[in-house]
Amino acid sequence: MNELNETDTENYSKEPSPSMQTSAPKGIRKIFGKMKRSGSGNLDDIPSDEPFTRGGVRSTAGPRLCGNSQAIRNDKPFSEWSSENICEWLKEMGLDSSVPEARRWVKSGQMLLTATPHEIDKELNVKSGLLRKKLHLALEAERGPNAADPMLDCAGRLEPGWVLRWLDDIGLPQYKGAFMSARLDGRVLHRLSLDDLQGLHINLALHVASIKAGIHVLRKEKFDPHCLIRRSDPENETEDRVELWTNHRVMEWLRVVDLAEYAPNLRGSGVHGGLMVHEDRFTETLLASVLSIPSEKTLLRRHLATHFKELLGADIIQKKREAETTLGYIPLTLSLKAKVPKKSQFTLKRKKSKYEDEEELVCPLNDSKSTPGVIRKEED
Repeated sequence: MNELNETDTENYSKEPSPSMQTSAPKGIRKIFGKMKRSGSGNLDDIPSDEPFTRGGVRSTAGPRLCGNSQAIRNDKPFSEWSSENICEWLKEMGLDSSVPEARRWVKSGQMLLTATPHEIDKELNVKSGLLRKKLHLALEAERGPNAADPMLDCAGRLEPGWVLRWLDDIGLPQYKGAFMSARLDGRVLHRLSLDDLQGLHINLALHVASIKAGIHVLRKEKFDPHCLIRRSDPENETEDRVELWTNHRVMEWLRVVDLAEYAPNLRGSGVHGGLMVHEDRFTETLLASVLSIPSEKTLLRRHLATHFKELLGADIIQKKREAETTLGYIPLTLSLKAKVPKKSQFTLKRKKSKYEDEEELVCPLNDSKSTPGVIRKEED
């Protein structure tokens, strides 16, 4: 059995490029060595000891790829930023199309902070709903501590590049394209709504539950970018915290319990430690289905169930059993779809004082254990 590898997003080569080595090229290597590289070349070809210069590759590549607004930070508070500072900030967040409008309308950071959401949407003409949300949440964080949502500031430390790697960690890399297009960062992830998931084409109830549990774990850890456990490490004091296990770490556990043959089936499943621990509807039976263990292999399924219960502990297993007996319980299955309740077209739209009040979050701020949305079985 080939050994499972960590996701490609973590395999960053630190070897110097051959073109940067001191030995002189010979023959045909000398000819090709003189050819110019394209603008899309590997960033590893840039020497690590190159001095930092404003506008150089080292100063711009990271923010461009990851949306790091810290690149244009200065000693001035946001309220004192100039129109040009705001334009650079918008670029870093992926709002390049709004820069011309910002140059026309925004005079200072203070003006942007005091503008209403309606004024901002109208004047900056942001087309994407998720980018509008990203902008509003960033401004909300700039206005200062939010008593209603103290986690918003912590969530701001997670940049779009980190969120893409997080999708690998929770076992849902198939959605990276959609997340990348939306330049989705930690704040938007923290306040991701059911409508947002619909826009990202995430419809399976299992995948929605996976994202919800993942957000719940990040909140518990105050959005610490280093909190998740990606591989076995006996010296790590948090190793026994299954809720922090990534999809790959769960695969390692399957190998340890002699189920390596089925471990690759976890890829793209959305199964991670947080889902196993915090989703009451995630049972050993569902895990067996995810792993594609045939129902007739009763001994193998029993073997998995035994280790599953040992891993999670009696208290968590008891909560799952109690959930199964509650009125209206619908088991989580591979084919179950999440459905957002439709709002009545005759209901008068109530004017909201805050941007976030208008939507139902995947992981509610006041109750991270509630089940998102209404679920239904997939229709044939």
